[in-house]
Amino acid sequence: MATSRIDLVDALRAFALVGILQVNIQSFAWGAGEPLGYFAAPPSFADTIVYVLIGTFVSLKFLSIFAFLFGVGFALQWRSLRRRLAPAEAGRVYRRRLRFLLALGLAHGTLLYYGDILAAYAVAGMVLLLYAQTRPATLVRAARRWWIAFALVITASTALFEWMRRAFPSETEAAELPGWVLEQFDTYTRGGFLAQIGVRFADYLDVLVSTLLLGLPQLVALFLLGAVAGRLGWLARPSRFPRLWQRATWIGAAALPVAAAGAWLNFVAMRDTPGDPGLLGYAIQCAGSLVACLYVAAFVRLRDKQAMRAVIAWLAPAGRMPLTNYLVQSFAMGLVLSGWGFGLGSALGRTELALLALAIVAAQFAASRAWIGRFGQGPIEALWRRATYGPR
Repeated sequence: MATSRIDLVDALRAFALVGILQVNIQSFAWGAGEPLGYFAAPPSFADTIVYVLIGTFVSLKFLSIFAFLFGVGFALQWRSLRRRLAPAEAGRVYRRRLRFLLALGLAHGTLLYYGDILAAYAVAGMVLLLYAQTRPATLVRAARRWWIAFALVITASTALFEWMRRAFPSETEAAELPGWVLEQFDTYTRGGFLAQIGVRFADYLDVLVSTLLLGLPQLVALFLLGAVAGRLGWLARPSRFPRLWQRATWIGAAALPVAAAGAWLNFVAMRDTPGDPGLLGYAIQCAGSLVACLYVAAFVRLRDKQAMRAVIAWLAPAGRMPLTNYLVQSFAMGLVLSGWGFGLGSALGRTELALLALAIVAAQFAASRAWIGRFGQGPIEALWRRATYGPR
């Protein structure tokens, strides 16, 4: 059931992991209330810069790349399955793959990090599977409809939330951190592993439910777009689609000021009214997630440059074991920041956290190169393959 590797795809997966960790590490010790975490004290100039930069250039963009690449991988795997199996049997095999991902995600979200995305991917993958036999043109139309649905859901939910904020004012002082936020911070940074389980499970349920209710249309749309890319060879043969990647560059560049506006609104809310933040900044950032187009297009359009070839070759091994690296990131965050580890979550500022994330991924890339060179695939990927296809 092997599929041919595309180094560009593997490199983009590794690149996405860099950004995902930059976001996750900022909120790891705070719980599920704020995607980039709160400010324990009035933000310094460095805190402000780091928050706005991550909000503008990183938040939601790298998750979008990861989701897009999931769709690419699905198209390649489905093609491999269909060479050997009838559609019904191929579907059963792929559903086993998704059930493993669901179980792994539930365990990850409960035991290591409440911000797990794997379970939501498994659910969205079940929806994607309904389109497995669909032609690319139909996939494009379906992706467009899911994008429209996502825009409507975000607009309606933001409007409803903002109306409720005004109709039913919070009893918490807007300028102060809510008590439950401080309690969670204390639990995650000082509590033991068992003491954190209940809090983390509650946070994970909040994240998972909100993702499925609000984010599922976007996930499915990105999966479908990735499936089109995999079917037509947008990444395998990118030279055939110069206009496509030129337009992707324009779209991503046009989304940058939108992403910056959303990041600034979120920062102001977290600085001035953390007890009663609005959702407008997040809604704007959802549109700003299209900056991901710029990043992918940059990889594609610069792929033949000597420097980019070196970057792709350096990143690709980590992208061949993305599931393993994603879980290791959560363990590393817990080890350094959590109460059951070194407990540095309450001591490190935003700049230190950003640098720590870079150090973690640098170590992962070095370890991934050594591991892939010897074993060919990551340990979790090997278990995933075995759960999907059975023992060799």
